[in-house]
Amino acid sequence: MNITCPCCHAKYPLEAALDGEAAGELQLILAQAGPLARPLIAYLGLFRSKTRALSFDRAVRLAAEVLQVGADPRVLAAALAETVEAMRAKRDGGQIKPLTNHNYLKRVLESVAATPNVALATPDVAQIQPAPTGKRARAIASLSDWGSGDWLRGLIADGLAALLTLGLDGTPSAEVIPRTADVWHHIMAGSCTVEEVDSQRVKTAFSGLLKAVEKWPEPKAIWAHMPRRPQQEVLPEAPRSEQDCQTALNSLREMRQRIIGGMGLPQTEKIDEEARRRQLREQAQTLRDRPGEK
Repeated sequence: MNITCPCCHAKYPLEAALDGEAAGELQLILAQAGPLARPLIAYLGLFRSKTRALSFDRAVRLAAEVLQVGADPRVLAAALAETVEAMRAKRDGGQIKPLTNHNYLKRVLESVAATPNVALATPDVAQIQPAPTGKRARAIASLSDWGSGDWLRGLIADGLAALLTLGLDGTPSAEVIPRTADVWHHIMAGSCTVEEVDSQRVKTAFSGLLKAVEKWPEPKAIWAHMPRRPQQEVLPEAPRSEQDCQTALNSLREMRQRIIGGMGLPQTEKIDEEARRRQLREQAQTLRDRPGEK
């Protein structure tokens, strides 16, 4: 089913609108999660199967369930990181079955909460940012630093971080991921120049790419999912003011008077018609008198 945008009147699928809304909701949840955002993103990747991408609707529901656990943010961050490392170790050992619930996280959370050194860390929760412990976590952390200070770099960093959580074949290492992000930025910067127009296009493109990819994509793959810029409405020509109309009329009157007054000469200048005829006769006689022209 297609719907029409009330602003640009472009038609697009209702499913895309709902998915885009879920993607925005997920970004809002991660923004509000503060220091929990990075370990939470990595944790959500554990629910993705090997052949299918995690839908944004389900990611929103899972993220909300994690944040509703009610644990101390410091303890929860440590439990998320430990769960991710444990499950990735199992996957490396051949166990690739994705998570279906939060039971494993809850058991890890109980174990971490019982450790005084974790629960009694620094009291300033707002300043806590768990150090990345795995290769993917380090890559996501480097992307966060790379994307700060520019809207396009920030969106590319978010998109590549989401790709990193999928554990795709050919995923760049943490050491080269900033250089990989530079290449993506170089490819996209020329066509994504206006934040108000292009930010949603970039988000939609990465959303579509996340659903379709089976291995780490080349930067040019983003264009297959990049929507066109909305067609701008042509504004009507501004009405002429009374002063503009009067100025134009005065110019026309002046031109008319100059033409009537003597082939473009000012009306004040007089033309001696007899002298002009005499000059023309002399020029004609000169031409006739030239040798070889008779």
